[in-house]
Formats: sequence, structure tokens, C-alpha cells
Amino acid sequence: MRWILDSCTIIYLVKTNLFENFIKLIKYPLVIDNSVYEEVITDGKANNYSDAFKAEKLLKRNKIPVISIDISEDLVLFRDAGETSCYILARDDGICITSDDRAYKKFINQGQKAIRLDTFFFNKCIEKLLTENNFIEILKKLESVNATKPKSILFFIEKLKEKKKEEIK
Repeated sequence: MRWILDSCTIIYLVKTNLFENFIKLIKYPLVIDNSVYEEVITDGKANNYSDAFKAEKLLKRNKIPVISIDISEDLVLFRDAGETSCYILARDDGICITSDDRAYKKFINQGQKAIRLDTFFFNKCIEKLLTENNFIEILKKLESVNATKPKSILFFIEKLKEKKKEEIK
């Protein structure tokens, strides 16, 4: 099993300075495809996005493998190359993390393992690898870059309240 990130997830983790936190919380290896690398790093640097330079350093520092795969057969199912590669890597043995609702639904409809970034952090809070306060701070950061929605934040807060009530019983 391995984690696979799509482009938007890498960008959100970098913009919110949560990449290192994420790396510390994962149990399985993390990989990305060359399409995601091209979109985030190569294209980002060509457009002089500071996040691209930061993302490149983080990927190198954490020795994240960039896998080259042929996406041509499945490209018609998805909006772009990064989503397609995430789907293929998840199909082969992994869980794709995305904050793109449309891509998430497609992954699930295709029978692939996928999770939203906010849900990943929620699960780590439930596993007690994050405190509730840390989780709430993460949600605020994710919301600031549109990686989660107020509706989702309310959902997670309600779930945490329910969990506390269960623990008291």
C-alpha cells in the first residue's frame, strides 16, 4: 500500500506549510507520478510560482519517488494528466489523496481507494495522532486555500463531539 498525491493536494500542503506534518503522519510510502511533478514543479517554476520551488525542495528532502507511467489509455476518464496518474497508481496499489470533489467522485465510482485531504487529517485526529486543537488549526489552514469547506469543518466538529460523548459513556 502507498499514498499517492494529486497536484492540488501537493500545492495545498505546500501553501499551508502542512507538508512536513503530513509526511510525519503517513504509515505507507508516498509516491507521485511524473505528470504531477510536471504540473506542480516544472510548470510551476516556469510560471515563477514560489510554491513550486518550495515543493521541489520538500519532495527532494523527503525523497519522494517520482514514478513514470503511461497514462494515455485512461486520460479520457479524467480532466488532466495528474488525476489520471493518481488513479492509475491507486489502482495498482494505493490510496489517492485529493481535494478535488469531481476527481474524488470519479475515483470512488471507478472503485479506487481515495480520500480527501481534510478527511485524512480527521482520521489522524481520531487515531489520536493529532490533538483536536491541532486538527482544528489544520482545518483553518486548509480552508484558507480552499482545500476544505465550512460545511466540511462543521461536519468534522460534529463528529468529534459525537466521539467525545461516546468516550464519556
